[in-house]
Amino acid sequence: MESINLQLIPHNMEDCIYLDHAASTPCLPEVVDAMMPFFTQYPGNPGSVVHGAGKFAARAVKDSRETIASVLAAAPHEIFFTSGATEAINMAIKGIALSAGKGHLITCATEHSAVLQSCRSLESRGFRLTVMPVDENGSITPNLLEASIAKDTLLVAIMHANNETGVIHNLQPIGEICNRYGIPFVCDATQTIGKTPFLPSDFGIDCCCFAAHKFYGPKGIGALYFNTSGRVTRLLPQIEGGAQESGLRSGTLHVAGIVGMATALSTIENQAGSFRLFLENCAYFENRLTAMQGIILNGSSVLRVPGITSASFRFLEGGPLLASLNTKLCVTGGSSCSSGSGKPSHVLTAMGHGPQQAMSGIRFSPGLHTSRADIERALSHIEQCVAQLREESQTWKMFQKGSIKPVPSWFHPLDV
Repeated sequence: MESINLQLIPHNMEDCIYLDHAASTPCLPEVVDAMMPFFTQYPGNPGSVVHGAGKFAARAVKDSRETIASVLAAAPHEIFFTSGATEAINMAIKGIALSAGKGHLITCATEHSAVLQSCRSLESRGFRLTVMPVDENGSITPNLLEASIAKDTLLVAIMHANNETGVIHNLQPIGEICNRYGIPFVCDATQTIGKTPFLPSDFGIDCCCFAAHKFYGPKGIGALYFNTSGRVTRLLPQIEGGAQESGLRSGTLHVAGIVGMATALSTIENQAGSFRLFLENCAYFENRLTAMQGIILNGSSVLRVPGITSASFRFLEGGPLLASLNTKLCVTGGSSCSSGSGKPSHVLTAMGHGPQQAMSGIRFSPGLHTSRADIERALSHIEQCVAQLREESQTWKMFQKGSIKPVPSWFHPLDV
């Protein structure tokens, strides 16, 4: 097998400004150092505890589980390792529903596709599904949620921070409603953990899902927090074939990844100085971006997680804009999971935005180590790209003159 030809990479990565940390973050050096011995020196399987190598691997998993549990104020036996947040979400939603056999599910229109598709899959098997609408800010109304609850409601699945807009749901009343009716509360915290303080127990969450590569850990490892003393009495396993993870998730554990996730989470928790600078840079970027003419910051009037900025560009088409921006940047149109679909963002559409605004939504996500110089260069490039594309846009010229007719087929009154 030939080695990877680095010349095939479409960017000179040293010149590219990486603003897609919401999709994936680089591993911290400490994480790589902690993981490396488990790729080379210590190959033991943590299930093979009959010899020293297996016992050493099992101890590394145990210590990592305790570290992660400590950060989340959970018990170690409540942390179950998965291949990522998507698997954890499937494990929680399908595990609860299929254990019951039938019933009613509640989720939200702006959830990640892993949640929505898991619920739709169950709907196709006979479960009833309610998808809660959101307002123009991407927030749900707790009273409407409570009104949707039925006698056979099996779970409520609501994320904390949205992966496209960064909008944070107010989970406190949702948790209180779930507690009042005795309904399990499932939460996708993938964009939250490592970015802002978050303890599942503060909101009465029964199942919480997250992935290491969102907080400077490795790809291919995630976890499910499962409150085993809460409202969920049983999860039906979705992967069978072994007794790993207390029989809930079969398969040989990814020891290096688990060690990397624990190292990343504990390291990020202790980087207060870097986080302060990160917050300052995020605020500076958004202030400069929204000062540009014809740019709309989606979800701007509600609380959002730092490091996710969703901006729509009036009278510009998303495809050419994204291609132009990505000559020097790394950004996505909406979610990284759906940026190549060619369809309007389901998140922005659910927020009531017209097709043009939804199609022209770009997600910018700087990271802990994005410098002010990087941000300045990125803003300069954005200005140049937008100016050039608008110079070619007849619709923009009409808008400048006070007339927006005739309009292209993708225009919508909500886009004005």
